[in-house]
Amino acid sequence: MNMRLLFSCLLALSAIFHSHAMAQVDTDKTIVAASAHIADDKDLTAAELIALTQQTNRAFHASILSGFEAGKAQTPQQALIALYSAFRLGDPESAALYLDLRYVPESIEDISPTALAKGLLFIFAQQNVLDLNQISSEPEGTLEDGLPEDLEKAGAVTLSQEVIPVYLQRIEDPDGTLAWRVANETLVRVPDMWDELGYSDLAVWLSNALPEFYFLGMGNFQVVTLLFTLIAGWFLTGWISLLVGRLGGRFTNPWNHALSRFLRVPLRLILYVVLIRIVIANLGLSVIAKAYLASSPLEYLAAVIFAFGLLNLYRDYKIRQLELQGDIEYVALIKPVVVIVRIIVATTGVLMWADHAGFNVSTLIAGLGVGSIAVALAAQKTLENVIGAITLYTARPIRPGDWCRFGDIKGSVEEIGLRSVTLRTKNRTLVTVPNSMFSSADIENYSVRDRIRFSKLLELQMPSPDQLRAILGEFRELFSAHPMVRQDTISIRLTDIQAAVAVIKLDAGIMTTDYEEYLAVAEDLNLRVIEIVHQNGAIFSGPGQVLQLRDFQQADAEKLGEVEAKLQAWRQGEGLPFPDLSGEEKQRLKSSLEYPDKS
Repeated sequence: MNMRLLFSCLLALSAIFHSHAMAQVDTDKTIVAASAHIADDKDLTAAELIALTQQTNRAFHASILSGFEAGKAQTPQQALIALYSAFRLGDPESAALYLDLRYVPESIEDISPTALAKGLLFIFAQQNVLDLNQISSEPEGTLEDGLPEDLEKAGAVTLSQEVIPVYLQRIEDPDGTLAWRVANETLVRVPDMWDELGYSDLAVWLSNALPEFYFLGMGNFQVVTLLFTLIAGWFLTGWISLLVGRLGGRFTNPWNHALSRFLRVPLRLILYVVLIRIVIANLGLSVIAKAYLASSPLEYLAAVIFAFGLLNLYRDYKIRQLELQGDIEYVALIKPVVVIVRIIVATTGVLMWADHAGFNVSTLIAGLGVGSIAVALAAQKTLENVIGAITLYTARPIRPGDWCRFGDIKGSVEEIGLRSVTLRTKNRTLVTVPNSMFSSADIENYSVRDRIRFSKLLELQMPSPDQLRAILGEFRELFSAHPMVRQDTISIRLTDIQAAVAVIKLDAGIMTTDYEEYLAVAEDLNLRVIEIVHQNGAIFSGPGQVLQLRDFQQADAEKLGEVEAKLQAWRQGEGLPFPDLSGEEKQRLKSSLEYPDKS
């Protein structure tokens, strides 16, 4: 037997078990009705039903032991218990003895007393449940209920247009004895109640066509209908799932396999349970049976499995999406997150079922809370790292392959795991940083730069003002003409004078995100800067103190003449690059420089 067939059998047995439970309550346990407990006014849990059932059993056995003549119930409570116990013992003729058939119209006389009693009990049990504290055990009945002394209200039946009370009446038999029976004013309304709440024509036909029998408190047509639903429903929902799967398979998508698994079990199961619920709701079961079914774990189990199916569907879809995006490293994080959500869903389902079934959930939650605290304290660091991994996954400040700085550590991100982030440094060593630390610290990600900054401070032994003007102008022309330099980031200034040193700041953005390419561009700029400095007769100055044993260095007359001629040409053309190049000059120079330099 494969697992699918075994699972379907377990579902069928579960449904039969709960049908048995409700039938036990309905007949074997002789639960009857009370006016103060209409199903619409109170949602009963399984625990409350069990308590009422035990109370009713004790009263039933006490009545059997005390004994009374059939049809001679001395109290309202005895009348109701005797009426139900007659059906439990398979004696509908005795049940009919507890009906007051005096003064009923001919339309009621045409109905056999047995059918009248069966119809009344069937309809009555759909909306009423017994609390024996509300049914009088005194021969006089309840005297303070505002009704005549010979009437006792046992319950009510709610129709679409009205509410029909169900009365017991104390009558005097021909032999002079007083007995409680179902009042004739209630019996005359049985046809009206049956038209709205009774069996359908098909159910009546099926009930008459089948042999008369009762199984687990259900009538013949109810037993056959339920068994047929359990068997045929499983195959029907399987066929629906297969049909939907084939229709979905016509559309090509990257997660057909995941969708097929979802349709095969979770969707089929939820459809199966919905079908069972629809059929049971139309079987005319008693309010107690419905309450037991509502307290059944079957629906909660199906809901949890359906939620698991949705989680698996989302997991497979997300994994496929990450693979297509190239973020394969995050796949390892998806699976444990789904497991955690599954645990939460399963725990929530169990607690909801326990609360609906009438168990003390507060005590259970308190126990879980104490246990959770102990587990949380023991696994504090692990949980911190897992939460840190989730933070890194959702915020995504880094990705595998990114070059970043964490504190004093610089390296390439190799892996983002559930516990830690692994960095590969330039020295080819591996540095492992716990996720809890990595996600809460300052991280500088160099790989997300849109450009790389070129910044230099040049110190020149104090040249003449004309030399500085020529050097600054040629620097601005150089950077404006270079094709790898972003124009709106250029800043070239004489920023400081320190003793015998002139400090020039070069600042610009290089249009690349690749560090090796940046180094090549920076090398080209550095060489051109050195060339400009030397062509204008200036020299660099390094850090420290310089002891001069000769006159301060001066450029030779030839160099100074060239500088003067260059400045004179700029002045005549009104092209002095101070304080900066004009917009037209920048546009003329843009990308005019040959890079890489081939001279």
